[in-house]
Amino acid sequence: MSFASNFARHAALVLALALAACGGDPKEEPPPEPPVREKETLPEPGPLLAGVATVKLPVPLGIGTMGYGAIGEAPSVTPFADTFPGTIRQHAALTVKAVALSRGPGHEVILVRSDTVGVFQQLREAVLDQLRERLGRDLSHALVLAGNHTHSGPGRVLMTDGALRLLGDTFFPEFYDRMVSAFADVVEAAIADQAPAEIGIGIASSSDAHNDRRCENDPLDQLQEDPSMPLFVVRREGVVDAVVMSYAYHGTVLGMGDLTLSGDMGAVVEQKVEERFDHPVTVLFFNSWGGDMSPGSAQFDDEEPSAHQPFGFDRMESLGRIVADAALPVIESVSFSSEVPVRARTFRARLDREVLGYARGEFNYAHGAVFCGFGLDGVCSHVSPRTGLDRICVKISENERLPKQTLFTAGEIGGLAFITAPGEWSTNLAHGVVAAIRARTGGDVMFIGYANDYTGYSLNEADWWQGGYEASGALWGPKQGDYLAARAIEIFETYQDLYLTPPFEEPEPVPPFDGYAYAPYVPETAVSPGTIAADVPSTVARDELVRFTVQGADPWLGTPVAVLEREVEGEFEAVRRPNGVAVDSDGYDMWVELEVDPPYTEPAPEGRTFRWTFAMPAVRRVPSTIPPLDGAHRFRVTVPTVEGPLVVHSSSFAIE
Repeated sequence: MSFASNFARHAALVLALALAACGGDPKEEPPPEPPVREKETLPEPGPLLAGVATVKLPVPLGIGTMGYGAIGEAPSVTPFADTFPGTIRQHAALTVKAVALSRGPGHEVILVRSDTVGVFQQLREAVLDQLRERLGRDLSHALVLAGNHTHSGPGRVLMTDGALRLLGDTFFPEFYDRMVSAFADVVEAAIADQAPAEIGIGIASSSDAHNDRRCENDPLDQLQEDPSMPLFVVRREGVVDAVVMSYAYHGTVLGMGDLTLSGDMGAVVEQKVEERFDHPVTVLFFNSWGGDMSPGSAQFDDEEPSAHQPFGFDRMESLGRIVADAALPVIESVSFSSEVPVRARTFRARLDREVLGYARGEFNYAHGAVFCGFGLDGVCSHVSPRTGLDRICVKISENERLPKQTLFTAGEIGGLAFITAPGEWSTNLAHGVVAAIRARTGGDVMFIGYANDYTGYSLNEADWWQGGYEASGALWGPKQGDYLAARAIEIFETYQDLYLTPPFEEPEPVPPFDGYAYAPYVPETAVSPGTIAADVPSTVARDELVRFTVQGADPWLGTPVAVLEREVEGEFEAVRRPNGVAVDSDGYDMWVELEVDPPYTEPAPEGRTFRWTFAMPAVRRVPSTIPPLDGAHRFRVTVPTVEGPLVVHSSSFAIE
């Protein structure tokens, strides 16, 4: 026997003994069988019911906004803002709206749109907890909460520390609790409003209401803009009650320096669509993939004299008109049916460095990171990945409690499939998900972004490496976008195939924010509320603003509301649009500004004077359905106070 053969035999024996000692087998073990996924058995659907509700968000004027960073901004001190400048102006009431659809257990969808930059999964869990207490029901699969991504909505709703505070100021627990209750209120009201209904679906389209804002992905072979605007219409007793739409845009007509609370473009679009009807209709305008979109450019005729509004208010009305022109013909053409599918399922997916598959040294941030390459220009002229971009980020610490998971809701409404997405997605990334779902269902798809959670920006990996602002906002780096897109598709497949669990391990829900306490805010003493501080002039030119100032109370009690009234046969009555809705400061018709004397920076042992000034264009730059303002008009203002509401009337005025 040769040395070589002896060596081989001994080596084989040593290997066999080693394998035996550790219980091994020289043959490779087959991979374990995947766990059996059970399917749900759905009960038979009942009659279709729909309910609609709107609730004002309890936002005090003076709170800081959320969406823009406050670094370098001039201070504006109020008791409701901390590190962000406080607001001094409000453009329409901030609202949360809901449409609740049901065909019985297992066949429910509740869509909620809020005038906020987004929502967080902890807030959603808190709302679900309140609804369980109020209704005795678990709506965790059916409920979709989505912000319209206004950057002029309230901050101070995120309980965190460190870099994440740059998203929207420090946590204000009492205000947060009020917000949670408002979300629960609107869902409860929509369910209570349910009545027999029909649904019709359609797809509108417009490239004029948004612009592609991200140049860094222009050199890439990918979709840059998608004009689609899927919608469904709810009809009860033969009358349209609600319209739900989704479109890609950014709520950034206003800037942080405008110090204004507003639903921005999205809220005004809703009102411009609503006013085209001859009866009250509730419109929910969801934001789809706004990550690389900006608001569209305004279109003005300016042939007749009109009052130009400041702060981009005219631009928002113009964009609302563009969307209404695109949507109304589709809304009017839909076919209705009550025998339609209504169903949703919500699933969670891990979101952390390990599950994303980063190699050693890649995006080396255990708890996520932000501002990767912030301040550095991206590459817009050609494909040129920014090497090392994942190494120059601001790390998120463990104390900031960024969840290492997120969630998606998949479903169908009247033959229109839908999928939600956390945070702000690029057009191409979202389009890939929509295309996959469309290929599977053979029908149209509604993509609802900024929904149920917020994970920052999500881009395709090649897009992320081009750098730029959007890349800096992905909380889990270059692999986040493609990973989330794959999970969204799998979750829709899980929903459609009736599986109870997704094909991956699903984490437990993140608990709501807790462990906080506070002393309730006590409104400051108001000096002479109900006093007219500056009356209207008797005549107003067509290109002027009508202004009226009344003394009110602390903003914590609510913002006063002005209603425009017209003199008819010696009596004043509210001016109403053809849809029956009054012309007032809860809509885009006018805005209100607050001046505090002495200012919040000074003590006021005797109380403060809160001067609320309403401003309205005598003639609007963008056509609206407000009736011509002929004859005598006045404002009726309802002022909240500690003792109860006061009603104040201005003098009458005429427009020349």
